[in-house]
Parts: sequence; structure tokens; C-alpha cells
Amino acid sequence: MSDKKSSEMKEKTESEEPEDEWEKWRKAGLVAKDALGIAREMIEPGKKVLDIVEAVEKHILENATGIAFPCNVALNHVAAHYTSSLDDETEIQEGDLVTIDCGAHIDGCISDSAFTVALNPDHEDLVKASEDATRVAIKMMRPGAKLNTIGALIEDTIQTAGFQPVKQLSGHQLREYELHSDKQVPCVSGKSEVLVEAGEVYAIETFASTGSGNVTDLPNPLIYQLLPIRVPVRFRGSKKFLAIARRKYQEFPFAERWMAKEMKNAELRMAIRELQQNGALIAHNILAEAKGEFVSQHEHTVIVTEDGYEQTT
Repeated sequence: MSDKKSSEMKEKTESEEPEDEWEKWRKAGLVAKDALGIAREMIEPGKKVLDIVEAVEKHILENATGIAFPCNVALNHVAAHYTSSLDDETEIQEGDLVTIDCGAHIDGCISDSAFTVALNPDHEDLVKASEDATRVAIKMMRPGAKLNTIGALIEDTIQTAGFQPVKQLSGHQLREYELHSDKQVPCVSGKSEVLVEAGEVYAIETFASTGSGNVTDLPNPLIYQLLPIRVPVRFRGSKKFLAIARRKYQEFPFAERWMAKEMKNAELRMAIRELQQNGALIAHNILAEAKGEFVSQHEHTVIVTEDGYEQTT
């Protein structure tokens, strides 16, 4: 066989090799990791929360297909779902407990990752509790593992450190274009013996609290998500809202702040009201412990392999 023909056959064979099915998941994980690195450098007293979320989201938009959900910055007793409004003047204060949670996607392949920084040394044990709990949970992620057993280990790790796991929040399975899929990884023990399977992807996240471990909804949500249904709408602004959200965000959660850059405030408020009433739009309320308490979070994304796991973030 001539060298030329051999070379042509080699090139053809290489071009026909299937793309690694996990490559986009890995790339999304790297983007989220780097975005969190940007955020970590910005955490200091006097820094605006809005500046942090915009820096994180800018990096993700420049390096991924899109943002999997708005960058969350949770301070002190807030556990989840706080992102800045368009005119947010909130600043990080001396002694704050600061959590950053972000996600990217590459053609629907998602990463989800978070960390907490204690600006008060008294809260370092709380931060370590969620870090240790997440680490323990990830080491258990392999085919055949029971999710309720993992939840029990998370609960035990956090309680042994002297804190309480947040009961209403959990890790979750990821699928393409689906941030919260069927299976959940609880932060507490339970009876359901759902098994982990090879080829699944999970966001493993744990929350440790100085309080009771119960969070409640705060008013004035800042994050929304469209449901995959069609509903009749009367208001012209609602049609505009739907057109923008479907085109840009599909079924991923999005920030009110993003829509506020494209719609007048009164128009935006009326659209949100009508779409919620029609069942096409859901709000992700800010979740918080009692004031005066503190909540830490730690999170990574993992792919379940045939013999264990691969961490992407």
C-alpha cells in the first residue's frame, strides 16, 4: 500500500471517530470553574454584588453557549436564588458569609458549581462542613449507590461538625437542557432507595446552617423560568416577554435583571403577572434561614462512570 493511500485512510478513520460524548460537559465545567475563580478574587468588603454577578455572567457568555442560570450571590442567612436586580446597590460587608453559585452550558450540556467564603474567621468551620459533606457525597457517586444513603452521609457529616443540613435543598440530576431532572441527592436521610446509574450527571450540592436547617421563601423573586407549555395571553408586553425568553433562555432559569434591560418596568411587571397567572412562568423565590443565622454551600458537577465518577467543575 502506498504511503499516500495509507495516509488518506488514516485521515478518514480519524474523521469518522465519534466525538467524546462527555467533552461538552467537561468544557462547561471548566467555564464554570474559571467564572468562580473570577468571583473569588472580587469578594471583599465594599464590592457590589451586581459587579460580581455581571463579571461571572460575562465570562460564561464569552466562553460557553449560554448561562445555565443567573449567578447567585447569597449573603449570610440567604441560602439560594438571590441574584441582583438591575439597580442592586447591595455591597459585601465586613464579616459577611458569601456564597457564589453559577452554571454554564455548552449546547445544553450543563455545569453547576458553588463555594462559600467566610470573611469572619468564626464561620470557617461552617464553610468546612459543607465542603466536607460535598466531598463525602461525591466519593459515593458510583453505579448502584443509593441516593438516600448519600443523603444520610451528608446529614451526618454536617451534624457531626455541629451544624444542620438544609432540608429543602438538594443536589440534582442534570440532563441536556434540563437543570433539575428526575433524581435528587438529598442533604438528609430518607426512605426512597433510588439508585445512581452509569452515564448520569449530577450537581452535588450541600448546605450547612447554624440555624434549624429550614429555609423559607422571601418576597420579590428575582429569577424566573418558562414552562414548556403554550398559553393564551392578552397583553402585548406578555407576548414580547415570551418571545425574548424563549429565544434567549429556552427553559433555563433567567434573571428579571436580564429582561429589565429589554422592557420597560411597567410592561415587565404586567407581563410577569399575566404569565404567572396563566401558569406559563414560575418564580424561584429567594430562600433564607432565620435572620441572624448563616448558611454555607459547596457544589460540584460529576459524571457517573462505569466504575466511579468524574468531576467536571
